[in-house]
Amino acid sequence: MAESVFEAVKQSVSTREAAAFYGIEVKRNGMACCPFHDDKNPSMKVDQRFHCFGCGEDGDVIDFTAKLFNLSPKEAAEKLAQDFGLIYDSQAPPRRRYVRQKKTRHRSFGRIDSAVIAYCPITTIC
Repeated sequence: MAESVFEAVKQSVSTREAAAFYGIEVKRNGMACCPFHDDKNPSMKVDQRFHCFGCGEDGDVIDFTAKLFNLSPKEAAEKLAQDFGLIYDSQAPPRRRYVRQKKTRHRSFGRIDSAVIAYCPITTIC
């Protein structure tokens, strides 16, 4: 599973897929009319990244979505993850942390217990 929403999106969604999903017609050669300026002829190359030869806009799928919907990069990544059904680490259940406790001597029994591994959720303090 990817570390963050940014990695999950970049590994799973190309700018070309996002452009088509959001209603931009991408020709077979990867060219499209740029949505960031008044464009009558295709001037934007779209594949893993995008680049417009008319206005100079350039970036990856997150930059593209952020610009298209006027979002921050994080909001754009979350929108892409939601729209494409991606799961990333912050959506996964919290991991358990292993805490090693020291050996303790029980005087009443006169023996030393083995090391004990206690399991507790990250959100609690052991």
